[in-house]
Amino acid sequence: MTYDHCYVIPDQGKMKGGKLYDKYTNLAYFADVTALEDKTQTGVDLEVNVTSYKRGRFMRDPAASTIAAQTRNVSMGIRQSKGALPGVKITLVSGDERRQFQYTGSMSGLYAWLKTTASVDIDLYGPTGTPYDPILAVSNGQAKVTLTK
Repeated sequence: MTYDHCYVIPDQGKMKGGKLYDKYTNLAYFADVTALEDKTQTGVDLEVNVTSYKRGRFMRDPAASTIAAQTRNVSMGIRQSKGALPGVKITLVSGDERRQFQYTGSMSGLYAWLKTTASVDIDLYGPTGTPYDPILAVSNGQAKVTLTK
């Protein structure tokens, strides 16, 4: 399944973070994502040295030929998952906006991160539809809490 962003939610103290798959670039509406690492933007181009090796021209070839050493250009970190995304489905609701995401970390870690970065008032629902306490936007007077290890 394709997605626009794969954000890495950092650990919040002892609460485990994880990857949050954003299919339609909706997370930026709910929270400040500028400090998050986006795994879809981390592709790199590499030069890989391939050593020389022997191979047969066909199966059971008695006279194998030698392939010379060479350099190949490779793009790493650009592939997306072809099948289903890992993790559980979570739902964020703010007024009329209702969006679903896939998340691989702990719900308490996501909740703690949202409390420190929420742009709007959010209702968070877990994978079974369990509602969590409402999260107030940081600008609406909610104290910005930083958790330490």
